[in-house]
Amino acid sequence: NFEVGVHIADVSYFVEEGTALDAIASQRATSVYLVQMVIPMLPRLLCEELCSLNPLTDRLTFSVIWKLTPEGKILDEWFGRSIIRSCVKLSYDDAQRMIDAPEKLFPPEKLLPVDLEHTIDEIHQAVLHLHSIAKNLRAQRFRGGALKLDQLKLSFTLDKETMMPQGCYIYEYRESNKLVEEFMLLANMATATHIYGKFPELAMLRRHPPPKAKMVKELEALCSQLGLKIDFSCAGSIQKSLCAVYGDDEYSVYRKEVLNNMCSRPMQLALYFCTGALKKKEEFRHYALNVPLYTHFTSPIRRYPDIVVHRLLASSLKLGPRLGLSTGEVEKQALHCNDKKTLSKRVQELSSELYFGVLVKECGPLDSKAMVMGVLDKSFDVLVLKYGVQKRIYCKSIVGVDSFHHWKVEKVPHLKLVWTSKDLESPPVEQVISFFSVVEVQLRADEAPLKYSAVLKRPEDSAS
Repeated sequence: NFEVGVHIADVSYFVEEGTALDAIASQRATSVYLVQMVIPMLPRLLCEELCSLNPLTDRLTFSVIWKLTPEGKILDEWFGRSIIRSCVKLSYDDAQRMIDAPEKLFPPEKLLPVDLEHTIDEIHQAVLHLHSIAKNLRAQRFRGGALKLDQLKLSFTLDKETMMPQGCYIYEYRESNKLVEEFMLLANMATATHIYGKFPELAMLRRHPPPKAKMVKELEALCSQLGLKIDFSCAGSIQKSLCAVYGDDEYSVYRKEVLNNMCSRPMQLALYFCTGALKKKEEFRHYALNVPLYTHFTSPIRRYPDIVVHRLLASSLKLGPRLGLSTGEVEKQALHCNDKKTLSKRVQELSSELYFGVLVKECGPLDSKAMVMGVLDKSFDVLVLKYGVQKRIYCKSIVGVDSFHHWKVEKVPHLKLVWTSKDLESPPVEQVISFFSVVEVQLRADEAPLKYSAVLKRPEDSAS
C-alpha cells in the first residue's frame, strides 16, 4: 500500500475573511489567462512566492493524505493544515520522461534543485507508482460512468521581446497530465464529501446539470441518421459509445474531435452553488464526473471558491474560525463566481482567436486538411485539423465553384460543389461535402483587421 498526499498552498492563511485583500479577491473571483499574460486574482507576492510550493523551501499547505492500495482503493484519509518542504519540482515534461522510460537512470543535474535526502531514482520510482495508481483510478472512474469530452487547445510560441506570435501548436494532453488530474479529482471529491458532511447548509460545491433534453434528442436523431450508434441515456453510455465509434484509421483522432464537439453542444456549464440553497440533493450531482458531490479545493491561488472551501475545511477541523457567511451570502458569492468564470473563459477564447488572427496575417496563408462537422443548405462548417479552429465556408464565396446543390439522404444533409473545368477538354469536377468529409483548406487574412477566412482548395481531379 502507499501513502499519497495532495498538498495545496494554504492561501486562506494569508487571505483572511473580511480583509481588504479578501474583498478584492472575492470580487475578482478568478485569475484571467490571456495568451501573453495572466491577470492574477491575488497579488503576485502571494502567487509567485509565498504560496508557490518551491522546492527545498518550507511552505504552508492544506493537505489531504490517503493510504491507498495499488488499485487506488482508499483505506484511510486525513485532512489537515501542514508544512511541506518538497524535494524537487518536476515539469509535466520531466514526469513524462520518467513515465516513458521506467528503466532509465536520470542524471541529477537534469532536475536541480534536488533534496540530498532523496535520490533521483527514488523520485523516479515515486512517479511510476503514482502513474500506476492514477491509471487504476482513471479506469475505475470510467467504469463508474464518467464522461470526458476534450476539446483541442491551441498554444502559441511568442517572441520574448515583442510578445507577438511566432508559431502555434495543439497542446498535447499526456500521461503526466492525467496523473495529476486523477489525484486532483480525488482530492476535490474527498473534500466535497467532508465539508458537506460538516456543513450541510453552507458547503460551496460544484454541480454539473444534465445536458439539455431537446438538443440531446436532435443530436440523437442526427447520429442515428449518420449511422452512429451513440447511447445518450447517461454520461457513461455516451463515453462508451464514443470510444466505440471513433475508429482507428488516420483520421480517427479528428473524427473524435468532431464527435466530441457535437456531443459538447447540448452540455450545460458546471456551476458553483451553496448546498443550503438547493432543496433536492439529486441536483447536487456532477453529470460528467457522475459523482454525487464535487467541489474545487486544489487551486485557491487562482479561484476564489477554493478559498471558501479551504475556510470551511479549516473550520470543520477546528483549525480556523467558523465561516462568517450565511447560506444566502455563500450562494450569492457562488453566483458571482459563476459569472466571472464564464467571462474569463470567453476572454481567454477571444485572446486565442486574436493571436491566431495575427499569426495568419503575419505568417499566412496557412494550409491544412479540415474535417466537415456540419452541413447547411448554402454553407458548411469545418474543423481545421492542424490548428483545431472551426470555420464556416460559404458556397457562394468559393472561387472556382460554378454551382452547388443541397440535398438530403435519409434526412442527412449533403452539398455537391461543381468546380469549373480547368480547360475546354476537361469536364467540371464534382465534390460532395458531407459529415466527416476531409477537405483541403487555406487560412487567409481578411481585409477586416485580425480576421481570417478558411478558403476551400480545389480538389485534385483524380480525387473526384
